[in-house]
Amino acid sequence: MKAADKFVDVKSGWRWGVPLFAGIALAVLLLSGQNLNLFLWLNHLFSHAPDALWTHLSLLADGQFIVLFMLPFIGRRPQVVWQFILALMLGGIYVPGMKEFFSELRPPAVLEEGVFHLIGPALEYNAFPSGHTTAAFAIAGLVCLYHLDYRLKVTAVVIATFVGFSRIANGVHWPLDVLAGMAGGWLIANGAVWWSMYWQAGVQLKVQRVFAFILVPLSIWSVWSLWMQLDDVYPGTGLMKTLFLVTCLGLAYPGLRRLMKRDLG
Repeated sequence: MKAADKFVDVKSGWRWGVPLFAGIALAVLLLSGQNLNLFLWLNHLFSHAPDALWTHLSLLADGQFIVLFMLPFIGRRPQVVWQFILALMLGGIYVPGMKEFFSELRPPAVLEEGVFHLIGPALEYNAFPSGHTTAAFAIAGLVCLYHLDYRLKVTAVVIATFVGFSRIANGVHWPLDVLAGMAGGWLIANGAVWWSMYWQAGVQLKVQRVFAFILVPLSIWSVWSLWMQLDDVYPGTGLMKTLFLVTCLGLAYPGLRRLMKRDLG
């Protein structure tokens, strides 16, 4: 095993369990033709919870917001930062590529108003797969592929699952979209870990410094942009955005100082 993957649990049973489950569930749902009925049932069930809950969960896996998760690892775990960036690269291929290829309509484009519960804008196009769910399970997959406490891994999977549920609760994704995001995100995590073992350019000190100079202002811009331009998508999440950004920047500060002063070791 290479030194770069000493923290990775390469024999972990988590590696294929989630995508296998998602793939089987997706096939069953396709063959049964119950995608619409399951959506309506879940959407109605989730409507009993506050809209704010689902809005905040969706925000956690927004494509702009997830860059904040890298900040605490800058200067501390270069391999984690590198794997995260590789996962972003793979996700940037998987999600837009699949959406463009399938061009599936979302629930607001298919169902009449009032038939289901809608939170936020009525998005209509590029349903398959769910990008939020893909991002959430990519992060959860990275967590579960490391030698970490079992309870932390379970927590990561539960949060990712509820992010997927939030897309159905918001009324903008079908169950099939969420299952495809679950499988795709987990496979992306596997791919990023594998890729990082053989291409280690991103763990070099100079490259990590470049990442730091990019990620810190990018994170600040992402939160500002989400607040100013997409506030209708995530209404009432201003406090969470601010607290999360401040917390992540605070956690990043020691690593940034270390990164600028000496070798990553």
